[in-house]
Amino acid sequence: MPTRRRRVTQREIAEIAGVSQTTVSVVLNDRDGTNVRIPEETRARVKRALEQATYVADPAARRLAGLDSQIIGVFTYEAALSPESMDFYGPLLNGIERAAESIGCDLLFFTSSPVEDGTRSLFHRKTRLRLADGCILLGQQMVGSELERLVAEQFPFVAVGRRDETTAAVPYVGIDYVTPTSELIDQAAVLGHRQALYVHRGRDTPTARDRRGAVEAASAEGRLAFLLVGDERVADLPRLARATEATLIIAEDAFLTEDVIHALVEAGVDVPGEISVAALGEVRGHRAANGDLTGLHVPRMQIAAEALELLQQLITTDPQEWATLETQRLLMAEVETGGTIVARSAAS
Repeated sequence: MPTRRRRVTQREIAEIAGVSQTTVSVVLNDRDGTNVRIPEETRARVKRALEQATYVADPAARRLAGLDSQIIGVFTYEAALSPESMDFYGPLLNGIERAAESIGCDLLFFTSSPVEDGTRSLFHRKTRLRLADGCILLGQQMVGSELERLVAEQFPFVAVGRRDETTAAVPYVGIDYVTPTSELIDQAAVLGHRQALYVHRGRDTPTARDRRGAVEAASAEGRLAFLLVGDERVADLPRLARATEATLIIAEDAFLTEDVIHALVEAGVDVPGEISVAALGEVRGHRAANGDLTGLHVPRMQIAAEALELLQQLITTDPQEWATLETQRLLMAEVETGGTIVARSAAS
């Protein structure tokens, strides 16, 4: 049976921090710093050394590091609880909460790392990563160097969403957007659509690239010709549709699709009579004036449950055996047939 990685001792921590072994022991057992007078600078050196060496040798240190704590961390690279982001993150967080409850774990939502330039750093000095047995990572775009460090340190974690920011073996549970995107395009082609616009947000994320790649492949193969349009040109869509004779506009997500519909209606375009529309994102809960949006249904509750199940496998399996686990999984989004794609009329 493989042996687990050796844990460093208090003596080694003392050498790293440049203090006595007794000081290390005192700091570990006086967690809130109220019982023994040790300078804050010394405490900080010991804790930095602890983080550097991932020390979990005795019970006090194990509690400080969070090993066997039955605590699962949740880290989001973007703000997750704003009104704009809850449509995406809400079902995921709900699913994680339910899954954690079913296995008797507590959730620790890491919020101390500030959002800087639109993202957070998992290894920010304020992030208490080691308090958790493992961590679920959420975010449309993640930092490749941080994923590489987690993999190298064999810290149990699972990213939600397919990851390609690094070549490291990142454990993830994500969505296959390519297959349903191609299916939706083929359905539109069967209805007689030949020219289309694809409206995107210009994001350089794995899922955005997957969607865009499927659109470009369909165009290259002659299944449906697309002109790609950035979201900053939504107001120009009526003119662009006329110029290209497009009878279909597909947008990257449901919110962007709603903006597209508004721009078309404001210009006097009949949706979907003149121009059909669809979204390459979750459309449940979104409606057009004449009914449900055509788009995708993404099983986000299932993603969350599988992510936590995979994380539990990593936590309870020796790191030397992780290669035997299925650590990269893609679930299938489904085409949600609404009322906003219709057969191309003979006059169009």
